[in-house]
Amino acid sequence: MPHSIPALCGSLAGQPFTFNVKVHNAAYRVLGVDYTFVSFGVEDIAGAVNAMRTLGIRGLNVTMPHKQTVMAHLDALDETARAIGAVNTIDNRDGRLTGYNTDCEGAVRALEEVTSLAGRRIALLGAGGAARAIAWGVQRAGAHVTVFNRTVSRARALAEDFGLTCGGDLGAFDPAGFDGVVNATAAGFRAPDVNPLHAQQLAPHLFVMDAAFIPVRTKLIRDAAAIGCRVVDGTRMLLHQFCGQVELYTGKQAPIDAMSAALLDEIARVG
Repeated sequence: MPHSIPALCGSLAGQPFTFNVKVHNAAYRVLGVDYTFVSFGVEDIAGAVNAMRTLGIRGLNVTMPHKQTVMAHLDALDETARAIGAVNTIDNRDGRLTGYNTDCEGAVRALEEVTSLAGRRIALLGAGGAARAIAWGVQRAGAHVTVFNRTVSRARALAEDFGLTCGGDLGAFDPAGFDGVVNATAAGFRAPDVNPLHAQQLAPHLFVMDAAFIPVRTKLIRDAAAIGCRVVDGTRMLLHQFCGQVELYTGKQAPIDAMSAALLDEIARVG
């Protein structure tokens, strides 16, 4: 495998963004490893993967719209990436490229900051890529997941894929039947006055996580916190999926506090 000084990591993105650059490089500085992270805007995904092999790039994050198409160009997939049907991380070990999905791990770690998941009844709002990763992870951690989505046919399809329950559209969610709710819809992202739920659909006994991370405290999170819910904002899920990547690439425990500070600083700058 080729070697460079410093080791290069990066991301393959349709549109490059700075959050992962700032957070990964902050982690590498704290860990004292000679790694540099850059973000690549890519249209030719096959060419990008070949470049990873040729240049010996240590690891690559993968963002939309490449999370599915990249899979055909890798040597192996871990169980989670295969089940979810998406890769957000490529690990290069001596030229063998393995695809992982740390979005799943990020969701579980973030939720476990406020609750154990075994036996918990979770309402999952959304049926897209983020929802698939969250559903797989929390189910594997022992939670019972019911999917709600604006388009019920998509909720039903996700439920059938993973052996979950389909709850219907978002209006069908009743907090009395659940311990927690996770928003994986786009509602609230860069829309500080939008909450996917009505006021009567929140109750103090719930734990509430929003996958949206701009603003840091979405309206869902603010409304839930105001009535006494335990809340997890979207930065925690994002941070923990970054931690999974850093740990794969370096073999060291990720410095989450430094990474959190870098992420919050970058959101304040560009968000």
